[in-house]
Amino acid sequence: MQPRWTSVVVLAWGVIGVFAPAAYAADWRSFDRPLATASEAGFESGPATAEDGASIVVQVAAQADACADAKADCRDALKALRDDDIASIGLDIRVGGKPGNDYPCECRLEGETYEPRRFATTMFTWKAAGYCHKPLYFEDWNLERYGHSHGWADPIVSGAHFFATLPVLPYKMGVELPWECVYPLGYYRPGNCAPWTCPAVPISKRGLMLEAATVTGLVFLLP
Repeated sequence: MQPRWTSVVVLAWGVIGVFAPAAYAADWRSFDRPLATASEAGFESGPATAEDGASIVVQVAAQADACADAKADCRDALKALRDDDIASIGLDIRVGGKPGNDYPCECRLEGETYEPRRFATTMFTWKAAGYCHKPLYFEDWNLERYGHSHGWADPIVSGAHFFATLPVLPYKMGVELPWECVYPLGYYRPGNCAPWTCPAVPISKRGLMLEAATVTGLVFLLP
């Protein structure tokens, strides 16, 4: 039995040895075909020449020149920015140039007859505000409410007003008690032409009594 199986194995190896070289040869013949070149793939191939190198040098030089121009522009812009200080700012708001060229021409409305507006009569009732405040004993309403100024002498006049009001402060506190509410009625409204007024001295029995009591108390208190 062993010789018979041995002969079968040898025969099989012989058959394989006969057909295998042909198959390998067929496979290796496929490598004998020329490979796909760069031209078949859509690329241009060829040795580099001196003209190609020169074109590359020209392109690099052009890029360098473009950067040089940009750097020069940056330097000019930076210099203009540094030179633009507050002293170069002008306060003249007049429009310069020629009409029609630098700015539109003026179109005046001429040759028309003026007609006043004809509004319907409207009744407007003003209601006084209901707010109040405590007495303002040192108030100068000609200056503080109406804006009647003395110019450069305002500090002097205000100081004289304060020191003149200080001795009669008890009298004014008797006229208007500190806890009373004072309504701002009777003054000119904002925007109206307010004349210069001289305030009248109020007569008050309570104010006279309080002023006399204050003076008497100071006489006994001060040595």
